[in-house]
Amino acid sequence: MHSSIRSAIVGLTLGQDGQRHFDLAAETIQRALLEVKVPVLDGIEIGVHAEPARLVGGDYIDVQVHSGRLVFALGDASGKSLAAALHAIMLRYLVRGMLLSVGTDQLASVVAHTNAVVAGDMPDDHFITFLIGTLDPKSGMLRIVNAGHEYPLLLRANASRVEPMETHGTVLGIDGSSAYEHQDARLKPGDILATYTDGLTEATNERGELFTIERLEAYLIEHRGDSAQELADGIFATVKAYAAGELRDDATVLTIRFMDPSSRRSAVV
Repeated sequence: MHSSIRSAIVGLTLGQDGQRHFDLAAETIQRALLEVKVPVLDGIEIGVHAEPARLVGGDYIDVQVHSGRLVFALGDASGKSLAAALHAIMLRYLVRGMLLSVGTDQLASVVAHTNAVVAGDMPDDHFITFLIGTLDPKSGMLRIVNAGHEYPLLLRANASRVEPMETHGTVLGIDGSSAYEHQDARLKPGDILATYTDGLTEATNERGELFTIERLEAYLIEHRGDSAQELADGIFATVKAYAAGELRDDATVLTIRFMDPSSRRSAVV
């Protein structure tokens, strides 16, 4: 675990100036969960936008490069408290360790092993929705494993509708013996993938109406010409405007555009 997170939690548990240490722990954990350094990878555009609804919550996002592949993960721990954030940060570092041990070729095994650990440590009535994926910038091969998370949305170049990737398994932390399957797709130049947490689609307007997946899909189609980061920022701005500037839940969105080979540059990670 990151040293600054450990120090913040130690201060909290020792009761030294309690509220100040609580705030320090919460802020440090939230930064670790939602502030990611987005890699620059030849052939892929990446956009990320994440905001907490409260001081601390259960969303997390991670974006890395392993063996030349993009690896991305999103999670949403149940509850909106420091406990939810601790579950999310535990998951983040557990998954990183599993990837180093098992590798990116066996994503379903990574999720199954992660779930077995989480289920043995998770309090009753708590769980984590989780999604992990890899994308090869050369072949365009996309692989997703979904543990009860929101469906990733795939918008093909020039397509008139969005394709949800609907293969999924049980949320993490409920049944340590759960098995998981991957879903593959081959991306072509101009294809867009959007993954997100339910804080976006479940945002409500003043009449209590949800933003919905359908509105998110419509935004992707209408703004398909935007860069990946413009898409992520635009989705967030649209949802916040719909909710009159106030989100009830943490919200995270990751957008990925597969690039035309003629527009590619040298990779920098």
